[in-house]
Amino acid sequence: MGDIHIPPAISNYVIEVLKSPALLIGCRASGLRLSKPCCEYDIIVLSDSNRSHEVMRFGSHWTEIVHVPPGSKVLKLVPDSIEEIVLSDTDDFELSSIKKNSDMNNRSRTISRTAIARKQLISCLMRYTEIEKMSQKSPIISSMLLKISAYEIMQSLVFFSGLPGSPLHQLDLIRKTLEPNQFESESISLALEIIGVERATASVLRRSVPSYSRLAEKRYDRPLIEAKIKYLYESGMLTDCYYYTGKMCSDILKSVDGTFWRTYGKLIQIGMDLSLDVEHIQRWNSQLSIAAKRLLRSHRTVIAG
Repeated sequence: MGDIHIPPAISNYVIEVLKSPALLIGCRASGLRLSKPCCEYDIIVLSDSNRSHEVMRFGSHWTEIVHVPPGSKVLKLVPDSIEEIVLSDTDDFELSSIKKNSDMNNRSRTISRTAIARKQLISCLMRYTEIEKMSQKSPIISSMLLKISAYEIMQSLVFFSGLPGSPLHQLDLIRKTLEPNQFESESISLALEIIGVERATASVLRRSVPSYSRLAEKRYDRPLIEAKIKYLYESGMLTDCYYYTGKMCSDILKSVDGTFWRTYGKLIQIGMDLSLDVEHIQRWNSQLSIAAKRLLRSHRTVIAG
């Protein structure tokens, strides 16, 4: 496990209670020194028990356990993470074998991340017409969709660079690790302007965070997300907290339909701190569409693996 420290309570739970093959993935497994004290230990467990995903706390440490059946699904999940550490394995060393193959196949990881990034950009482009149409009819929905697209631009740039895409670390990675060319820098500036990070103040967050909690009330991982938001806020990382809270709202709202958007419009407006200036929405929408098209052209080739 190198210099990766896994709290004994977590490894004991995986080995002695779950008694199933398990992988540690995510920022806690990477060698990039990304993790913050609030970051969870992300664990994939191979199990036929059909258990739901769960978030657990062991002392001051959070853990998110994702249960997947053995076989093809884990083969798909593993290459999308930046690194993995085998916590426990089967008698025939199934996970260790998968890990060895993935270590030798960084090219397939790059292809996978590039495909995900392109999908994000295509999603932005497909949303353009709806944003334009809704800008007059429902500025809240239009602004929400625009902000979702801006987050997708940011995530695509992280994935194109081969970096891990965890929302908590995206802004930090773009600041400190990503070395964009001039056009990508302009795209980042545009996306951050649309997201509104310059409005990241304590008073705005005191309104937005409770709205996120209401939007996320049925999510199993809400306590973990709230712990991360609290950590960023109390650490004075207001821009990161604003970005992360909006991204978490974005992820929820992408998975629901127009009926939900119309019913909870005011809650969405506060949670995402939306601008309702129609002129700005229309101008930003056009600029973001151009940025997405250029990014797609600049990353056109995806080599078949």
